[in-house]
Amino acid sequence: MNLKLTSCVVVFGFLLTACSGGPYVLNEEESLKAEAGARDFAERSGGKYISCSGQDSDKDGYVTCTIQADADKKSNTDITCAYKTRGCKSKSKT
Repeated sequence: MNLKLTSCVVVFGFLLTACSGGPYVLNEEESLKAEAGARDFAERSGGKYISCSGQDSDKDGYVTCTIQADADKKSNTDITCAYKTRGCKSKSKT
């Protein structure tokens, strides 16, 4: 009987974790907003847009995007871009 209860608790815990969700996946319109913001940010810094993740892992309204901040240096920089509105900021290091 104790084994059945333990099994039920484990299964319930797994289902609860699976249903409560992982990262928020952007729809097409949200992806385009984040990408447009990243392109603007890159252009203002003299670089170019590389990509945006398409997922908000902590559900804070921002996705991580990568730009090449300086076309001469060929080094990539991560920024965070909003997908509900349009705009980006340098990614804070934590």
